[in-house]
Amino acid sequence: MTIEFRSVIDAMMSTPNRPAGATPPPIRLSQNEMPWQPAEVITAAMTQAISQTHRYPDYHRLAAREAVAASMGLTADRIAIDNGSGSLLHGLARLVCEPGVNGVYCWPSFEAYPAALGLAGASKTPVDIAENGAMDMDAMRAALTDETRIVYLCNPNNPTGGIVGAAEIRRFLQDIPSNILVVLDEAYREFVTDEPVEATLALLDEFENLVILRTLSKSHGLAGIRAGYSASSPRIAEALRRTSVGFALNSIAEAAVIAAFSPEGMAVAEERIATIVAERARIEAALADAGVSFLPSQSNFIFLHGDAADLLAGFAAQGVLARPFPNAGGARITVGLPAENDAVLSALV
Repeated sequence: MTIEFRSVIDAMMSTPNRPAGATPPPIRLSQNEMPWQPAEVITAAMTQAISQTHRYPDYHRLAAREAVAASMGLTADRIAIDNGSGSLLHGLARLVCEPGVNGVYCWPSFEAYPAALGLAGASKTPVDIAENGAMDMDAMRAALTDETRIVYLCNPNNPTGGIVGAAEIRRFLQDIPSNILVVLDEAYREFVTDEPVEATLALLDEFENLVILRTLSKSHGLAGIRAGYSASSPRIAEALRRTSVGFALNSIAEAAVIAAFSPEGMAVAEERIATIVAERARIEAALADAGVSFLPSQSNFIFLHGDAADLLAGFAAQGVLARPFPNAGGARITVGLPAENDAVLSALV
């Protein structure tokens, strides 16, 4: 007899994007990473932390939480930090979901939402996004039922880059029952230019059922470190910390978080984000001039309409690796360094 997995596990099984041993194109613009190595202040802090890795890290992650809280104008009791924001969105599902309840999310969006709901035993309700690549908030409202316990809001949405403003998020929160946990996933918030980056933080004081998720993978270029954080009411933050895997934030990652939110670390991040935003505008202007169909983005990537296989083949010919989304009708390309973006444009215009 063989071990039988839960049915949800079989649905999650995936295959590699490329054949084993295949060499990817050299310009890697498929995973929304920042194109620079971490800031020197961060690498110095991580290097120093290596010498202390014979000791366990701080179980409560207090110093890292305090650094995050200070950057957001909050107190540390409202912050939870984990091994990437993906771990937190799974943890939030475990807090409120079980068989018989329901979770709602927009689609196409981040694949971790249905995975988290399925593993928590909840049923899943995907809602089509709007034509501009942002969440359709009216459709999200209509999808809620008496069984709904959690809603994931991806803003800006990945992979399409559209955004819903803070005022519309507030109206959504005002309209729905307060026993529904609303997870506002802001992995790409730092790249937003349509409104102030901090515009959504005021909502935390208005709505006890709101959790904001952010990550250091994008804005600080720390995708390989795996550090994400949440801001919420103290009650929700405490529940997340209590149910997190012990020592999930390793000591090197903790040192990186603290350094990232230092004045020097923030200055480097802001300069690099400004470069990506400027390059995003340059790419979009060139695409518009050439009549290439795309979705205007508020993130560090751009979604292009067309046959995904054809788009990827054109990019590969220029040495560029992009991410296909055939079910969404196109492909996503990360905004990189100017020379990398020139290669992208060469494939399209």
